[in-house]
Amino acid sequence: MQMKVQAMALLVAAGLLAALVALPVLGEDLTAQEVLNRTRAAWQGESFHGVVSLERILSGQTESHVLEVWTLGDDYALLRVLEPEIDAGSGYLQVKDDLWYYSPLVGTSIKLPAIALADAIFGSGPSLQDLSHGTLSDDYNVTVEATESGYFLVLIPHPDAPVVYGKLEIRVTGDFVLEEVVYYDQRGEILRTAVFSNSVKIGDASFPTEILIEDASGDRTTQRIENPEFNLTLDPSFFSLDTLEEVQ
Repeated sequence: MQMKVQAMALLVAAGLLAALVALPVLGEDLTAQEVLNRTRAAWQGESFHGVVSLERILSGQTESHVLEVWTLGDDYALLRVLEPEIDAGSGYLQVKDDLWYYSPLVGTSIKLPAIALADAIFGSGPSLQDLSHGTLSDDYNVTVEATESGYFLVLIPHPDAPVVYGKLEIRVTGDFVLEEVVYYDQRGEILRTAVFSNSVKIGDASFPTEILIEDASGDRTTQRIENPEFNLTLDPSFFSLDTLEEVQ
């Protein structure tokens, strides 16, 4: 009987040890801000370029768009619509706190309020900020908990932050790859949920190339990122109205 009790105790101890080994090491090694910074670095990089396809299901109808995206840090982003043909050539430019929209049909760029970065680009699905990988900004206070597979972060905006979200809840793997982001409004209601999958290796890091976004209304968008490139040599001068309005 005593040997059975000892054996059970050893099994329990082994299980606890395995669970502890599986947990990421927070402690004195990584603060909540450092976890967020590493997550942002894995998602955004110093600079980024890729082609993004969006397939949106709205009230049973499917709509598709293809965009090309360039970013440089948190301050610069250029998004240009490639498809469908009727929208081709239109796009958005962010330079620090300034934001513009351009359509060949209008023929000139229109300045938008910076808060529009949080708006869904086609009325539902990802926002401009999501597409330019700028959602995980420094406008939030962050707390973190270790989970069995990685980290659970809660981001609360600073009182004077120019953001529309009341809270973000983020799950990432132990190597800082995004798994899920839940967006809340100022009243604590869920606006939309994004689930990340199909990670590919780029250098030493993993990067999710498919995102399923579900809005509170039930509309769903599948976002696929093709040929992602990081840490390109991009000059801030590339992010200009001339580039935005350039005929393709």
